[in-house]
Amino acid sequence: MRIMQARFVGLVMILVAAIFLDVSPGIAQRGGGSTGAGSATPSPGTGTPTPTPSPTPTPTPGNIPSRQTQPPANTPSQPRPIWITGRVLMYDGGPPPESVTIERLCSTNSVRAEGYTDSKGAFSFNLGQNNGVFADASTSSFGLEGTPGFGLDNTGGTNSSNGGANNPNSDMFLNCELRARLPGYRSETISLAGRRVLDSPDVGVIMLYPIAGIQGLITSATSGQAPKEARKAYEKGLEAVKKKKLDQAEPQFRKAVQIYPKHAEAWLELGKILEQSERYSEAREAYASALAADSKFVYPYQQLYRMALREQNWKDVAEETSQLLRLDPFEFPAAYYFNALAHLQLKEYAAAEKSAHQAVEADKKHSNPQAHYLLGAIQIQTKDWAGAAESFRAYLKAAPDAPEKAQIEKTLGQLDQQISRVQTASQDSAAQQ
Repeated sequence: MRIMQARFVGLVMILVAAIFLDVSPGIAQRGGGSTGAGSATPSPGTGTPTPTPSPTPTPTPGNIPSRQTQPPANTPSQPRPIWITGRVLMYDGGPPPESVTIERLCSTNSVRAEGYTDSKGAFSFNLGQNNGVFADASTSSFGLEGTPGFGLDNTGGTNSSNGGANNPNSDMFLNCELRARLPGYRSETISLAGRRVLDSPDVGVIMLYPIAGIQGLITSATSGQAPKEARKAYEKGLEAVKKKKLDQAEPQFRKAVQIYPKHAEAWLELGKILEQSERYSEAREAYASALAADSKFVYPYQQLYRMALREQNWKDVAEETSQLLRLDPFEFPAAYYFNALAHLQLKEYAAAEKSAHQAVEADKKHSNPQAHYLLGAIQIQTKDWAGAAESFRAYLKAAPDAPEKAQIEKTLGQLDQQISRVQTASQDSAAQQ
């Protein structure tokens, strides 16, 4: 049992680092857990050493958005674009307070950002050709495009189980629907089944309803109090970011916070620029300044835990994800996963198991099979052999083509043997009584 537990702590880090290589080169060289193995321990009721299951590394879902490849347009294997228009309205009939992401959800575990609303809540886009639109960090998708075993092909599109995406004549959106995503709000959905090129592009209105019990804010309460000159500098900074002119955006955000030090959103945007420039210490200070200005503003917590995750600073990952989930337990499902992973690395198994269960529960669209895998890893640490076996089987069911399949099946065989030994020992003990 100790062999299994000791190996797992080290092996967890291998795929964590490997996946981060897509985002932050060099992370794999920053260290990880020990890979040393412990000694075998007696199995229940026998008093003799027995081998125990050797789990495979735990993959990490990309809360950090992964790269997406835009497929070439108008190729013979692809259908013609379908133009979509519509509106998003708040529960009271007004427009959203900010731009809203429009996502497509499909039964193949695909969640993709298709476009964004304008200031009045209107949206329009070519369905399935998102032209570089990425799901941002707060999306409920885990950014698993291109990862084997997650119902997506290497271009980030849905595969053939979704009605035959590569067949121009098939109903490729049969099991898909649209929703709006705005943290703190629940979205209605609109089915895309049967939608064809010549149909009316207007899909109607998507309504957003508030979720009770959320303390966090997606827009800082301090922004409306900013002086005119600070707001003007902030808006100029945003325009420069849209044009990818970060060297012009940075001084504008600095000007905004110099005029109005409590401008939490300007501090956040400044931190993002500093982070992209790999000035991590300055970025961390900017995010801290955002939270000092408005402690209920959720996005700085998200940025901080992502930075800590890259650095494998598990204490900070646990703290920042806990703060984020306390403020908003609904719109950041990946935070449950990383909170569980952090507590596992810190050997805080009770907290890890609680968060892993919540990660599984929060994954309503089954887009993150690794949540089952991580839960199984934690259950191994707590010697819940039956629970671990159930979790690993749930993982293989959700990700039947997982590259670790053979090793997981071997682990399952060893777990079943361990469960049998426990049951036999329990029966022998009962018979002796």
